[in-house]
Amino acid sequence: MNLPKKNLFFLKYFLVSIVGFSLVSSTAAFQVDEEILYQISATVLDKKGHTFEVFWFYRLDEESWKGKGTLTIFGKDYLSLDLPFMNVLIQKSVMSVKYPEEDQVLIDYFNRRDPSNLFAVLLSEFNGFIVENIDANNEQISLSLVPESLVGFDHLWMTVKENEWIPKTIKAVSGKEMEIKVDVLSVGPLVNPDDLIMGKLTASEIIDLRE
Repeated sequence: MNLPKKNLFFLKYFLVSIVGFSLVSSTAAFQVDEEILYQISATVLDKKGHTFEVFWFYRLDEESWKGKGTLTIFGKDYLSLDLPFMNVLIQKSVMSVKYPEEDQVLIDYFNRRDPSNLFAVLLSEFNGFIVENIDANNEQISLSLVPESLVGFDHLWMTVKENEWIPKTIKAVSGKEMEIKVDVLSVGPLVNPDDLIMGKLTASEIIDLRE
């Protein structure tokens, strides 16, 4: 299914409003929901890559961290996030995380099917989540996503600019324990993908959890 981007949201609600065709309308609306998610994923995971300037907020229980940083994504296999309090590097099946305060790097296998990992959700095209609600206002589309299982995040919210499909905001919560909020401040092309492909995180202490 390949619909014109500007018609996706309006088609959904035109379809579900047809009286007497509730089953057909429900199926068609689901297909449009899937098409919208596909458009967002295809844009974020473009093979040419993107560089996002972001403001990142992370809360775990009573502790929270926040700051401006850079998120880079190159297709489905490479991602980096550089923040004042954390650095993340994903290269295919390996994920490295650096904590600058401890001057420590943790290396482990990257599970792209982990529904509690926001990076896995993004790189897996929102696998395991379905659209709960969509709303459009002033050329902006707001999506509410819920998981297909009880594992991982309870809820995801996103806003995207219609016809561009780049997320403007992302919010994910898991119970009362964990909350992540991302504001995308600007978007640009990925200048040097080799930094992602060949890069390494360094620290005085390296802990490889794969061993």
